[in-house]
Amino acid sequence: MSLQKIALIDIGSNSMRLEIVAVRGGDFWTVARYKSSARIASGMYPKLAITPDAIERACRALEEFRRRIALHQAEEIRCVATSAVRDARNRDEVLSRLSSSLAGEVEVLDGEQEGRYSCLGVQNGFDQPDALVFDIGGGSAELIDLKDHHPRKILTLPLGAVRLTEMFIENRGRPSQAEWKKMERFIATSLEESGLFDRPYPALIGVGGTARQLARISQKIRSYPFLPDIHHYEIPSREVVRITKRTGRRLTAEQARTFNIGADRADILPAGLAVIAAITALSRAPTLTFSHYGLRQGLFMEYYQKTNDREEGPVGRATLRRLARRYGRIRDSKPLRETLHELLRLLLPSSLPSGRLALLCDMVGTLALLPVFYNPSPNTRELWDLLLHGDLPGLSQRDRLLCGLVLSQTEDRTGRSKKKPHPYLRHLTKEDQRLLGLLSPLLVLARDILLASGGETATLAYRAPVLRILPRNLEESDESLSLSVTESRDIGLGHPLSVQWFSEPKPFPKNDRGDS
Repeated sequence: MSLQKIALIDIGSNSMRLEIVAVRGGDFWTVARYKSSARIASGMYPKLAITPDAIERACRALEEFRRRIALHQAEEIRCVATSAVRDARNRDEVLSRLSSSLAGEVEVLDGEQEGRYSCLGVQNGFDQPDALVFDIGGGSAELIDLKDHHPRKILTLPLGAVRLTEMFIENRGRPSQAEWKKMERFIATSLEESGLFDRPYPALIGVGGTARQLARISQKIRSYPFLPDIHHYEIPSREVVRITKRTGRRLTAEQARTFNIGADRADILPAGLAVIAAITALSRAPTLTFSHYGLRQGLFMEYYQKTNDREEGPVGRATLRRLARRYGRIRDSKPLRETLHELLRLLLPSSLPSGRLALLCDMVGTLALLPVFYNPSPNTRELWDLLLHGDLPGLSQRDRLLCGLVLSQTEDRTGRSKKKPHPYLRHLTKEDQRLLGLLSPLLVLARDILLASGGETATLAYRAPVLRILPRNLEESDESLSLSVTESRDIGLGHPLSVQWFSEPKPFPKNDRGDS
C-alpha cells in the first residue's frame, strides 16, 4: 500500500496552522504540525478591513508553509480561510495575495461550513451522540447542537476573541471593570437570543485556541500528566468560572509566564474566557470536555471518507484497530481480549460501567501485545509516551491513564509499586482506583490462562467462589477431564477466588504385547 500525504491549512483570525497527515490503506496519522501567529484580524474591527501589515504577515506565513509542504512532499493541499477573510470588505484583494503566496487556491468557508467541519472533527475524536459543541476562534464563535450524532443546528456568532477584544477592551489583556461588564452583557445577549439554550445539554465540548489554553491552565494548576495534550481532558463547570475569575480580568504578565500563555494569546484570552464561561453557564452541562480535533481534522475526515470505504464503527475501537495494524497484527491480541472480556462477564459486579469496561479490555488486550518497541515495561518510556502524547482519538485521558497503570502494575511483579506508588495514581478517581484493583489481577490471570492453553482461548466456568479453567471446546460434564492444580487468587473482589485448572488425561502407553 502506498503512502499518501495531505496538507491542511487553516487561516484563522488569530493563528494560521498547517497540519500534514499521512494515509496508508485504512490507517492515518499526523506527520507534523506548524503554527504561525499571523493574526490576520488584528486592526480590522470595527471597520472590517484587513490591514496591509496583517496581509503581509499572512503571506509570509503561507510562503513558509509552502516550503514545508514541499519538504514533506504532500500530494494534496487544502487551504481554507474563516471569519476574518470571510467578513473582510477587502476580501478579493486579500484572497488574491494569499493565493499568490501559496501558489494554490484559498477557499473561504461560510459560517455553517466552518461549524460542520468543526463538528466532523470532534466526531472523529469522540463517541458522543448528544452535546453542544463550540469553537471559539479569533473572529467568530461556532455553536453546534449535536443530536443523535448529527448537527441539529449550527450558528455563527460574532463572539471571536480578537473581535471582542478590539470592540470592548482598550488596554489589551487588562479590561477595566466597566469594559468587562459591557462585554459580558453583549456576550450574554448574543447567546440568549441564539435560541440554542432551550434545553440542558448532557455534554459540552470545546474546540479552538481559547479552549485549548483554558484546558492547559487547568492542567498546569493540577500538575496533570497529559500537559500539553488536552484532547478528552474534562473539568467541572464550576472550574471554568473559577479560572475565568482568576485569569480573566486579572491576567498578569507573571501569570501568563506561569501558565505558558504566549504573547499571541495573552491579550485576547480574557475575552475568550468570558465567552466560554457564558456558554458553560447557559448549557447547564455538568462538565466541559476539550477536543484537540476541530476544523482541520474535519477537513481531513471528509477527504479520508471519500477515499476509504471502510466502516470502522466506534472511534475508540477504530483507533485500536489502526494502532494494531500499524505496529503488529490485530489477530495477535484477539485471544487475550476475548479472555479478558469473558473474565469480566463472569466475575465482575453488574454495577460497574459495562461499556467503559469493554473498551478498557480492548485497550489493555491490544496494547499488551504490541511489538517490542512499545512493550509495556516499568523500565521503558515508550508505552507512556504513546499513551500520554500519542494521537489516539476516541480514547479518553482517564482510560489511557488507567490502561497504562494496569499494564505497568502487571509487569512489575517485585512489589516495588506498593512501596513507592506510581505518581499518576493520585490523578485517578475512587472509581478508577477500584477498576485498577480489578483489571490488573485479571490481566495476569488472562495471560496465565493463555500460557496454559498454548495461546488459545480456554473454556471458563464460574460458580462463586470457584473459577474452572477447562481445555478449549470441552464442558464441565466431560468425564475425561482431570484436575491439575487448585489455587487461591486475590482479584480485588473482597474475597479470594478459587481457581481450578483442568486438563485432558494423557492416554496410557501401550506395552510390547499391544495391551493397553
